[in-house]
Amino acid sequence: MHILFVADDDDKYGASHSMYQMIKELLRIDDKIKISVILTRRSAMKASYKALGCNVYPVSYQPFMYDRPEQKWKFPVKYILYGMLYYYGRMCGIRMLEKKLDVGQVDIIHSNSSREDFGGQLALKYHKPLIWHVREFGDLDYDVYSYRKDFIHFMSISAVRLIAISDAVRWHWIKKGIKEEKIKRIYNGVTESIKKKESYIKAEGEPVRFLIMGSLCETKGQYQLIQAVGRMSADERRKIRVDIVGGGKSRYINCLKKLIREEDLEKEVHLLGYREDFYQEIAGYDCGVMCSRSEGFGRVTVEYMMAGLPVIASDTGANPEIVKSGENGLLYRFGDERDLKEKLLALMENPFLREKMGRFARVYAMQNFTARLNAEEVYKEYQEILLNK
Repeated sequence: MHILFVADDDDKYGASHSMYQMIKELLRIDDKIKISVILTRRSAMKASYKALGCNVYPVSYQPFMYDRPEQKWKFPVKYILYGMLYYYGRMCGIRMLEKKLDVGQVDIIHSNSSREDFGGQLALKYHKPLIWHVREFGDLDYDVYSYRKDFIHFMSISAVRLIAISDAVRWHWIKKGIKEEKIKRIYNGVTESIKKKESYIKAEGEPVRFLIMGSLCETKGQYQLIQAVGRMSADERRKIRVDIVGGGKSRYINCLKKLIREEDLEKEVHLLGYREDFYQEIAGYDCGVMCSRSEGFGRVTVEYMMAGLPVIASDTGANPEIVKSGENGLLYRFGDERDLKEKLLALMENPFLREKMGRFARVYAMQNFTARLNAEEVYKEYQEILLNK
């Protein structure tokens, strides 16, 4: 079995980590499986995939869907520049790949992002079965524009199967026009090697530590979290510390810094920037926070849970599928910083509740969201596709 993966541009956040972990587990499930990976030329993941024994092919191709720039005046420039790069990759990318790889020897093509169509082009040209992994809502989670106006039709005709990472994402794409029987939900998987929280006991006077991880952007809701802490009294603030981990655009980061100064929260809220492999530090915290407007799955949510942390999450997107409010965490009304503050205080002031929810969170994550479970489900799809080929 020879699987050809097509990655997108991301090499830091959820989609990239999910694909890498999935491939790692697939190689453990079947040591005879052959995996090749197509990456964009600027990807930083080449060495990582080669270390797994994968064949790696850097190719000049670009996604057909992009986020709109924050400054509106930049949009015409970006539209023209990225459009040229996209159409160049569309014309030349396959020819570049053909010089390095005999695509005819591939059994299945697996595209890792709903933003790139390179895998679909390959599938149609070589009449290969294509699995298209849908890892985001697209129009709900980000303000995007597309160079391919027919992308729903294109996905439908090029893919034999679409995989959605949550029920919320699956139904959203069905509403977009994907046939219900063609798209299947397979939850993302997270490594079980995340260090587990051992002690829930805190020293007297030590603050309760909250962590929010992910790219820094408006849709991820870090601003809401700072506002919620800002509503706390002086006594309440002395009991909390919030660490914000992730990178993003300077304009939004500056907005967060400004809000922290205005609310006089320099002692309580800390911007730590992007940290490589920070998931191994999660166990040092007391609670994870997910404030996204429309999270497609919430990989970091499950990482919190794997470490044994309860989670406070917004009641949108796939969050209610993962966070069972009152059992492994608490849900708050998205956009309501007062409600978020109350949920923060509920876990701040009740260490026994934190421990109970944290322990159940780990059990629930281990039962439903491991990388092994994810890879096994994907492997079954491969076998079924080849059986019916």
